[in-house]
Amino acid sequence: MKNFNLSIDVGGTHTRLRAEMIEHEKITFLSQEYKQEINSKEELGSFIRSSLNNIESKITTTHCVIGFAGAIIDHCKVEITNWKGKPTISMEDIMKWGLPENNTIMINDMELAGYGILDMEEKDEMNSDQFEILYKPDFPANNRINNKLIIAPGTGFGTASIIEFTTHSGEKVKDVLSSEIQHIQVPPLDDRHAEIIEIILFEKPERNFLNFEDFVSGNGLRETYEAIFKLDGIEQKEKDAKQIAKSAVYGNDKSAIEALNIFYRCVGRIIQAMALMIQPYGGICICGASTISNAKFIHRSRLIEELHNCLIRQQLLIQFPVYLITKPDINIAGGLWACRNII
Repeated sequence: MKNFNLSIDVGGTHTRLRAEMIEHEKITFLSQEYKQEINSKEELGSFIRSSLNNIESKITTTHCVIGFAGAIIDHCKVEITNWKGKPTISMEDIMKWGLPENNTIMINDMELAGYGILDMEEKDEMNSDQFEILYKPDFPANNRINNKLIIAPGTGFGTASIIEFTTHSGEKVKDVLSSEIQHIQVPPLDDRHAEIIEIILFEKPERNFLNFEDFVSGNGLRETYEAIFKLDGIEQKEKDAKQIAKSAVYGNDKSAIEALNIFYRCVGRIIQAMALMIQPYGGICICGASTISNAKFIHRSRLIEELHNCLIRQQLLIQFPVYLITKPDINIAGGLWACRNII
């Protein structure tokens, strides 16, 4: 029996697509990864159709997992807030683009990342150089709970968890749950951060608070950087988020270092909240393109300090290992894993 699986990762800016052929439970064909900057529903449909034609026009897709950078409503529609006009994409739209009617699932892109971690586990890649240790407990806990957190801070902020449990029959089951906790109100991390929040809010009269993604995002990093210059009363250097992050990584811009540190302190604080809830003894996995680019900075950032900054439950938090996932195609690999194991 042959299955032609398709994994699509629809990001806020770029969309990626890759296909594989499965014959007798073995991968016999793996396409190149197709990538394009997409800004509308029409462009997405055209990209999917043209990519499939380039792969092999005579092959019919049998299974498809398509992930979106947005909350999936009723498993059948999503609003793409990063595109002009914030269009809604429905399952009906996807069917028109030639994807299988009964074997296509729509999921959040963080679910793709979670399935990508499960794919790495299955391939025994947890001990590879793509699973870099950021923090390791002095005395690893021997705990029956093996939950994991999946965190993707970058141009946007993604969060998810992998929950593992044992059924009454003794079968171990793992499930990926996406999260939107990054949209809760961010508290001031210290007095200086409180002043930065006040400066940013002054420019947003329609808002009465900022959330975590207002700091952990490309726009958030740029606004934090600009606020630091206003706070210090000095002339601002014109830089976009990518330039700010690069300057911080290379250590040649004091304000960029402070801005990116605030970025990762906010990441640490959200991880703390999620870790206290699901107890990720299986590990906290920080992934995404920005994580790969900023890996050296993350090691010297205050992320771990902020994660452990909890007077009452610090002894619990220091038991959870933290990893930087430097595998670049984790979402696409996760979609193909889901095609093989879920649909």
